[in-house]
Amino acid sequence: MRNNSQRLLSACCSVLLLAVVALLTCAPAHADDLPFAQQVDLTPLDRVAVFSEGRLKSFSSFANQQMQFVTGPRTIGGQGSDFTYFDLLFRGNAYEDADVIYVKNREVRARISEAALRADPALTERLRAFEASGLVSQKILNLPPVRTELQAMEGDLIRTAKEMDAIKGALSVKDPSFLLGSLRVIPPADGSLDKPWVSIGDIMLLGADPATLPAAARERPMNAVPGIDEAKQRQLAADWRGFVMAWQQGDATAVNTRVKAIATLLPTLVPSIYPPAERLEWEGWYFRNGNLSRSWLVFLGAIVFLLLGLVYRWKRATQIGMGVFAVAFLLQTFAVMLRWYISGRWPNSNMFEAVTTAAWMGTAVAFIAEVTFLRRTAMHGVVALGACVTSMVALMAAHFLPVQLNSNISNMMPVLHDVWLYIHTNVIIFSYALIFMSSISAFCYLVWRMRGGGLAFARVGGAGQAMEMMAAGSGAAGAASGGGAASKTAHHRATGVGEVFDGVTMLLTELSFVMLWAGIVMGAIWADHSWGRPWGWDPKEVFALNTFIIFALLIHVRWKVRDKGLWTAILAVAGAAVMLFNWIVINFVISGLHSYA
Repeated sequence: MRNNSQRLLSACCSVLLLAVVALLTCAPAHADDLPFAQQVDLTPLDRVAVFSEGRLKSFSSFANQQMQFVTGPRTIGGQGSDFTYFDLLFRGNAYEDADVIYVKNREVRARISEAALRADPALTERLRAFEASGLVSQKILNLPPVRTELQAMEGDLIRTAKEMDAIKGALSVKDPSFLLGSLRVIPPADGSLDKPWVSIGDIMLLGADPATLPAAARERPMNAVPGIDEAKQRQLAADWRGFVMAWQQGDATAVNTRVKAIATLLPTLVPSIYPPAERLEWEGWYFRNGNLSRSWLVFLGAIVFLLLGLVYRWKRATQIGMGVFAVAFLLQTFAVMLRWYISGRWPNSNMFEAVTTAAWMGTAVAFIAEVTFLRRTAMHGVVALGACVTSMVALMAAHFLPVQLNSNISNMMPVLHDVWLYIHTNVIIFSYALIFMSSISAFCYLVWRMRGGGLAFARVGGAGQAMEMMAAGSGAAGAASGGGAASKTAHHRATGVGEVFDGVTMLLTELSFVMLWAGIVMGAIWADHSWGRPWGWDPKEVFALNTFIIFALLIHVRWKVRDKGLWTAILAVAGAAVMLFNWIVINFVISGLHSYA
């Protein structure tokens, strides 16, 4: 026994020693030993507003948007988008042969690679990396064979012209003069909310000695913006020039000092129209944390426990799953409300917002239903499972497809400034979320049938089944304290697995059917207001109608066929597939009046 204790003590000491050694060897390096990019602290600029596309954004949000035009969803050397923005601006020549321009289309990547190899076979490994990541340098794009290939692809209006426009746009945004001109951080002197702001480049030479400037720089204006305190403008210009010089010299300490000075001074120029620092900081935090789209992992955790509870009838797993589901829903609600606060409008004006807001709506309904009237029925956890899968898929799409689901916040298109937008659009996307949720319970029913389930179905529809289960649950509770046998029988019949899955599918289908019908009618009213006609056979209109027809067919088929549960599940999945086709293909492949949504 003593020898065993000694061995255990020796082993513990050895582990402790190894842990100490690991901590010492992995201790963070001194700040001065870190690379320049890691020493620079640009977070004070979160309090700086930039005027872009008619909206005031925090600098980090603005930089994120601009760099997406250049690098797409990729990052350069692990740098933040704000650092890359300034590095391209101040050291643009260093990026001539750096792989920073993102090419989305794989066919275009292959054709560029083939052309570049004809010019320089030594680029084989680099071009292989380009085909994998999509990042290529401006120098490679300027190779004569590549330029010829790009011109040929520009003429293919169907397949590659759009990609050529994206490459041209990336080259334009990457240009230092464009980056400087876009940095509109000086408010209009009269405090007007409608006028564009002034670029920092327009005053950057204010107070500078012309003799110390390069010949090209002397051509820039050296006048102050009328109506704004000239002393403050001179100080701002001096801080900016010091910022540029410190960046080019790699002096992180001086850079951080200048950043703080600039961030402190800018809001004081015209304070009457400057946005609150708290909103700008929250916007910066929101984008630095990936729009909180990583909360899909929390929904995944809820799905695991809910499935364990469903498959094994493990009550404790269902309880844990519902707890995780509640946490995920709170995170999702925080993300939606924060975006609402940041943008100053309800988030439903682009694809990112439509997908994430629709998922939140479905999850909100599921959460309310679960904690109010479903928690004592056999449906408990099944509706939550559908909501978890729906939100997980939506947030995964937002996280892993940042090009297709662009998260940048912009103003709504003028045609969307109609009261019917807030009714029609929200009703439609809400119905789509419910349709996807119903397909999850329908899929569960199909799996149950494939594993030997019988011809079970909800005999009184979805809402009726839910009410019957609630009554049965109350009856079962009464039976447990001396109630009748009829209550026990009803409770037993209501808890069949097939009936539960079919009942949930029908409950969600009935609600989504009504919402979709109402949304289409409201859409016709909105179209009449906006475009002068209630119906125009636009692709999205057509496929919204197709989705409605499938669910109308589902309801009629259910009246006639004997195997109601099977056909309901098949048509529910088919309806969800048509709905997804409407959202994916119609939005990204087939253009129409609704292509912005």
